[in-house]
Amino acid sequence: MKYLSVLLLAVASCWMSRAMAEPHNYFELRLYTVTSNKLDGVLERFRKTVEPVRHRHGIRTLGYWSAPGTTNGGLFAYLMSAASAAELQKQEKEFGADADFQKGYAASNAKHGKTVDGISALRLGVDPTAKFDFTSTQPARAFDLRVYSVLPGKLDAFRNRWRDSAVPIYERHGLHSVGWWVAESKDAEGHDQFVCLLVGGSLASIQKSIREFHQDAEWIRVEKETEANGKLRSGVTAYKMTPADFSGLK
Repeated sequence: MKYLSVLLLAVASCWMSRAMAEPHNYFELRLYTVTSNKLDGVLERFRKTVEPVRHRHGIRTLGYWSAPGTTNGGLFAYLMSAASAAELQKQEKEFGADADFQKGYAASNAKHGKTVDGISALRLGVDPTAKFDFTSTQPARAFDLRVYSVLPGKLDAFRNRWRDSAVPIYERHGLHSVGWWVAESKDAEGHDQFVCLLVGGSLASIQKSIREFHQDAEWIRVEKETEANGKLRSGVTAYKMTPADFSGLK
């Protein structure tokens, strides 16, 4: 088991180095609502079958994460990158037709039964103002994934505030920005969806950093100034996540 863990880490590190060396023009985020008590089954299927076969077909998955749930089996998420949406679509079609994937998926279903209640996907074009840092570390860190609902006409103001003020203030309180994106689709209310990924030392330290951020005098001033003519967002959905053992980004 120890050898397998070392091997998985080596493969993930090699794959991450390759992904970082190539341009990222398109990203896609997948969010799985896991069936109660079935997270281990989802992780096993991705570890043993999905990720190795996806890798073989050139699909670049930057990270895999999970988050506990209170009323279901929690969340399973992963972030992919490709040169274009068309490239990823072609790769996933080949992946889905792969005999090894079909065999492994059937075996997983026979063993675990239903494991996922729903899947949602966010197509993420590269934001020209975004800065990315996919550096992985050991020991593994914890991640904060957020999807903001930005009010009509406020996207530029929100994005500028995030880049120029929120990111450096979060950094000061121990939360580092992995990257940010704007989803191609609107939310149920027709609002833009601004997606960001932050990383901290642990789930507890993330919560502490967020509290300190909201109490920061500079942030209080910036928020007041940028919302002098009204709020920039209507809400946010946040997921506090830990990386899977086979995740490249840790």
